Formats: sequence, C-alpha cells, structure tokens
Amino acid sequence: MKLYRKTYLCVCEGQQEELYLKHLASLLKRPRERIITFNTIIGQSTRLTKSYTEYDSVLLFDYDFDQKKFEDNIELCHNLYKQTNPSKRKKGKHIYHAFSNVNFDLWLILHKEDYYKPVTRNDAYISDVRRIYNLGAKSNIKNRDIIGKILSQITLDSVRDAILRAEKIRLGKLDSDSKKIGSCIYYSNPDFSIHNFLKIVLADCGEM
Repeated sequence: MKLYRKTYLCVCEGQQEELYLKHLASLLKRPRERIITFNTIIGQSTRLTKSYTEYDSVLLFDYDFDQKKFEDNIELCHNLYKQTNPSKRKKGKHIYHAFSNVNFDLWLILHKEDYYKPVTRNDAYISDVRRIYNLGAKSNIKNRDIIGKILSQITLDSVRDAILRAEKIRLGKLDSDSKKIGSCIYYSNPDFSIHNFLKIVLADCGEM
C-alpha cells in the first residue's frame, strides 16, 4: 500500500486554531497508510505570500467584528489564488480561506450542537463552550491546557458533524443577505468557510 502524504501551510490567528489542526492531524494519522501535516504559523495573513509555494496553503481567521480586516483577508486569499500558475494548482498548490464568523469558539460548539443564533459580542459563545465541554465556570477557553481539554473531546466523527452543521447554517441563509469578495460569498454571523477547507482535507484522505 502506497503511503498517502499531504502537507498544508496554515497561517493561523491564534493558538486555538493551531492546536486544533495539530489535533486533527493526529486523528487522521494512520501508521504506514497516511500522514497529514499542518505546518502552522501564528501570524498575519501576509505570511501566506512569503514561502511554501510547493503545497497547499490556508489562512484561518475570524470576523471578530472587524469587517475591513475580515474582507481584506478574503481578498488576499482570492488574489493569491488568481496569481497561482494553473499548472501549479494541478500539482496541489491551492490557496484556501477558512474563516469563522464571529470566531473560532462557535466552530468548537458545532462539534457538539447546532447553533443558529446571531450574536453581537465576541465573548458570546464562552459560556456555551464551557457547558458543552464540561469546563469550570471561570475557565479561560484560550488557555493552552483548557484548549487541550476541549480537543480531547473532539473525534473525527464530531469534526464531520461540525462540517454538516456549518453546511446547514449556510443552507438557511438568504441570497439577498450575501456579500461577495472576489469569488467568496459570505453572510452575517453565524457563518463559516472553515468547513469547506476541512471537508476537502477529509475527502482527499477518504474520511468524508
């Protein structure tokens, strides 16, 4: 059996996303069958422009109620993809955006529950994350150890569930409420594109 190898460059806004991808890589790993590597960098979106041209790249970012920065990030991914030589795309050089609107906390919730309610604060999901993952009432969900406790409760099945729940959110949106940046359509919260990227990752290795 030929070993399946796949590598992605992942520019992340914070350690939540970074640790999530490393956890996902461990869930997908099959000794002597497949190895999926997420080379993660915590930093600004412009890091996508600097290197790693030999394999797929993705920018993980949140809306965080900063519309200009959010749309700039989408536009950057769109422009980088347009600049990529089509022959390189055929060899696996793609540029993906993987956003969470409002933020990554909601993506964690979708691994366990449906959530359709729009919110107006960046901290609106914290109590639900604590409840769903059996954390203390004052747990800091950005703390590395707490993130580890959350990730320990996430399986491949729950990743698939989150993807399906994000798709259901999109299905409930009205076309008239959409906004378009380049080739990307997005909506007011809740909304995602991270599920599209992860669906590709899972499908490529036979897990979706």
